[in-house]
Amino acid sequence: MEIQCECGKFRAKLKAFPNNTPGRLVCYCDDCQSYLRYIKREDLLDANGGTEVIPAYPADVEIINGQEHLKCTRLAPNGMFRFSTSCCNTPVANTRPNTPWIGFLSCVYTARDSNTLDQVLGPVRSRIMGRYAKGTPPAGTPAKFNMKAFVTVLPFILKGKLLKKVKPSPFFAENGVTPIVPPYVLSEAER
Repeated sequence: MEIQCECGKFRAKLKAFPNNTPGRLVCYCDDCQSYLRYIKREDLLDANGGTEVIPAYPADVEIINGQEHLKCTRLAPNGMFRFSTSCCNTPVANTRPNTPWIGFLSCVYTARDSNTLDQVLGPVRSRIMGRYAKGTPPAGTPAKFNMKAFVTVLPFILKGKLLKKVKPSPFFAENGVTPIVPPYVLSEAER
C-alpha cells in the first residue's frame, strides 16, 4: 500500500499494510478540527467534524519521494506533530516522538475511496471525542476516549513497543525525537 499527497509529489510506502493496523478510526476532537481549519482543509472533515485516521507503525513506513515538500505544525509547544505538504496542502500524518503510532489521514491512502477501504480494512472500528462533534455524531460515539477505543488501539501500541516498531521513523531523525522538518507552533490566536 502506498500513501501520497493529492498532487503525488509526496509518496510513501507502507511495508506491512494492512496486517499491522487497528483499522479505521474517527476522531472528533477540537485539535483535529482546529488543525484542518488552520491549514484550510476543512473539506476533509466528515459531516460531524470527524477526521478519519488509519494508523501504521513508524518502522513500517518508508518515504519514497517528496520529503522536501513536508511541513510540520504543532497546535501547542507540547502538542502532536502534524505533517502536511507544501506542494498541495495535503494533511498527511499525526505522530509523537518515540511512539509506535503514525496516524495517517485516510485521504492519503492510494486506496482512499470508501469501498476499497471497506474491503481492505472493514468499517470504521472506533470513534472518539464525540463531545466536540458538530451536531449529533454517529450512534455509539463516546464523549471522550472510551473502553472500546482503548481495546481497539492498546494491542497495536503494545505490539509496536514489543516489536520495536518505533524506529526508524520517517518523520523523525535517528534519535527518534528531532522532527525531520522544524515544526511551526501555532499561537493561541491561530488555534
